[in-house]
Amino acid sequence: MSQMKELSTDILIIGAGPAGMAAAMELSKAKKDFIIIERSASVGGLSKTYAFKEGDLTFYTDNGPHRFFSKNPYLYEFIGDLLKEQWIKVIRQTRQFIDGKFYDYPVNAPQALRNMGLIKSAHVGFDYFWAKIVYGVFKKPVKNFEDYVIANFGRSLGDFNIINYTEKVWGIPAAEIHPDWATQRIKGLDLLAVMKDTIRRVMKKKSASGAGAPKSLVDVFYYPDQGTGLIYETIRARLEEQGYVIMLNSSPKEIQCTNGKMTKAIIDTPEGGNCHKIQLARRVRADDRIYKNPEACRTAKGHQGACIPSSPQSGIYVRHA
Repeated sequence: MSQMKELSTDILIIGAGPAGMAAAMELSKAKKDFIIIERSASVGGLSKTYAFKEGDLTFYTDNGPHRFFSKNPYLYEFIGDLLKEQWIKVIRQTRQFIDGKFYDYPVNAPQALRNMGLIKSAHVGFDYFWAKIVYGVFKKPVKNFEDYVIANFGRSLGDFNIINYTEKVWGIPAAEIHPDWATQRIKGLDLLAVMKDTIRRVMKKKSASGAGAPKSLVDVFYYPDQGTGLIYETIRARLEEQGYVIMLNSSPKEIQCTNGKMTKAIIDTPEGGNCHKIQLARRVRADDRIYKNPEACRTAKGHQGACIPSSPQSGIYVRHA
């Protein structure tokens, strides 16, 4: 027969991925009481790092490629303070294999022109200017990701790389993907921006941070020296040093609510089929949201209700619906 162990906390964080661990770190700074549960054996979610040993050597590989570039200085301060000297500057080296040839990314224009040849390059240029007429002068609406790519790169270059790459990754026709996805992934990037970036590189006016270039063209960035998972493992170590409970290999079996507020959670754990009952002392509402500053709280899209500081010194605000 399984045993029921009872715990009590103010806040329950379900999932120890980047969002869950970042929320936990901020809550710990505000001296808040919380418990984290995570169904896998490690923290980091889709940003975890795997370690493989071969003899005396250890190799690290991330769960997919990641890089850090942000205009938000708090992000750099947060991770820099967390990792210290393990937060290192990396020179980006990316190549794409297309039609039997390698293409540098960020784009190396002379190399791309040599690989594509004069006729194909001229076709790319013609399609780009034609797209500017169709979408710019005649105002053809951008209804999907495919439209966005053609409007900014032309049909030839879009088909050559961006459209088919996206369809391979997502398994969805580009015409069925919302254009907002393009603004998230390639905002500020078009054929003209690529050419400007090429001139900037030739003139050697680039900075270490890639300032002034679209995010997709940044070629130097910061990264944890043992993979992005190091961020979340370091957060985990700090939280456990402070006495916080992080339950791995655990998942919610049942969540009980009273009058729209979460009051209790039954958690499956790997301890011989045992369960934990977590009593939520604060009775957090299911639709509460946590924000780092009052402005973000007040302007949060789609959320109604008052913004209340969790404590006078915390810098954390909760919007209660």
